[in-house]
Amino acid sequence: MLFGFGELFSADFVRLKNGQIVRGKIILEDDEKVLVAEDNDYVRFVDKDNVAQVSYEKGKQNVGTSTLEKKGAPQKVSDIPQGHVETGPPNMYGPSGGSSNGNGGDTSIEVIHEVVTDFIWRGLSFSGEIANRRDNESYRAMTFVPSYQPTVTFNTPLKGFQVQFWGNFQLTERNDRDNDGRFQMYPGGAGPGYAGQGSSGSLSPFSAPSPDTLNSACPYDTQANFMAGNPTTGSTCGGDVPGFKKEQNGMKRSDGLFYAFYYNFEKTSWGTFTAGIWFYNTFQKSAAYTSPALGGFNSSAAQGVAGANNPSTQITRLAWQEYFFFWKLPFLQYVNPTISFYTQFSQENAGLMAGKNYLSLTMGHEFFEGSFFRILPQVNIGYAMSNNIVDNRYGIQDITSTLTFFFGKFFFKAADVYRPNLYMYDTDNYYGATGGYVNTSSKDGKIVDPGKVNGPANQLVLDFINSSTSIPDQLRQSVRESYLLQKIPSHLVWFSVGFSQNF
Repeated sequence: MLFGFGELFSADFVRLKNGQIVRGKIILEDDEKVLVAEDNDYVRFVDKDNVAQVSYEKGKQNVGTSTLEKKGAPQKVSDIPQGHVETGPPNMYGPSGGSSNGNGGDTSIEVIHEVVTDFIWRGLSFSGEIANRRDNESYRAMTFVPSYQPTVTFNTPLKGFQVQFWGNFQLTERNDRDNDGRFQMYPGGAGPGYAGQGSSGSLSPFSAPSPDTLNSACPYDTQANFMAGNPTTGSTCGGDVPGFKKEQNGMKRSDGLFYAFYYNFEKTSWGTFTAGIWFYNTFQKSAAYTSPALGGFNSSAAQGVAGANNPSTQITRLAWQEYFFFWKLPFLQYVNPTISFYTQFSQENAGLMAGKNYLSLTMGHEFFEGSFFRILPQVNIGYAMSNNIVDNRYGIQDITSTLTFFFGKFFFKAADVYRPNLYMYDTDNYYGATGGYVNTSSKDGKIVDPGKVNGPANQLVLDFINSSTSIPDQLRQSVRESYLLQKIPSHLVWFSVGFSQNF
């Protein structure tokens, strides 16, 4: 068949449900079929039952229907998978900047199922590092703590408007466990870490504070009674029974849900713009573990004072709201450059308006586009600008590189997150007072090692450092930190597998 359409080079395409893409000039579309002129000599007939998406190049007149009257089919969020980067919620997908999403006539739904080895976003680890603290392990580049991360996107009848849900649901280590091994009144409370600690003549004799508002004397008095052959609780316990308590550290506390609204504007000579708002909240917060108002230096915790075992404040901070704006640039289209800006204004950190701005540049190119097997390398560079009185820091927060392999609707992805400015993370507002200890310096790129805090062996070493007369007082803190601290990992690595569905 020969059609004299002049220049047939076109950005029109039809995406089939099997993942294949047919490119050319769409000359007719109705309820039963789509006719695509792939060149001047060949027109392909496509059964509408096999079509997942039809996309027209803006500004081109189409045979069989007027561009002005055409209600374009939604662009699926999987058209340009965005990697675990900043053009969508913390998932490899997000509404791709650059088309008229939303049906303009009907509603379609896309579901992305993904299992990741660690929940990492903007260089922040919201699962792996929590698991390190839970399991008394040092922070490292890769921690296997898998979670299921579904994305459900509704392409609404309002042309250009999308509603999206994204969730994180941890698959392992969901329950709380006793990770400090202390004999105590309540989780995270004061108490001996090994038999005899706190008794007279030990490396660290215990003296109850006055007033003892948290009754920290009870577990030590009870221990003394048992060691003396008198199995009764201490005189200050008042009927309460100390024991080994489970801290609020189950990975279920990382479960959460994004709820997002996107509006995708029509493509212009300036590029394509998307604007929206999203909300995120965790399902099971550790309410009893809220940090002090400023989340700052706690001198008592720094000295390892019993009862100051504040766990990470990270989970309690997982609730925020952001406005965002995406700009898919009209040039260098081979790498699809997209600038994104996010401004956070939600109340966190004990009600302080701990806002933060995040500016990112994302680039990527899909090789073998339209084929069953495709490869998508991407990179995201993110710059954070704090606007708060908690950890007022500025700089490049992350450089996230991803490599995704597609097999039809299935995919496998590998990612490396480079954190060039460790001082962006060198804050106890992010890591918390692990085991009751914090680093007195927030500029050395080091943080308390969770593997050096809990357990009898660690406690014996720390007690020796605190009580040894051979260590000058002016050096005691330095010696303690030389044992406790580790370098913050500058690279984080994670992997994921998943597949997509269209309804």
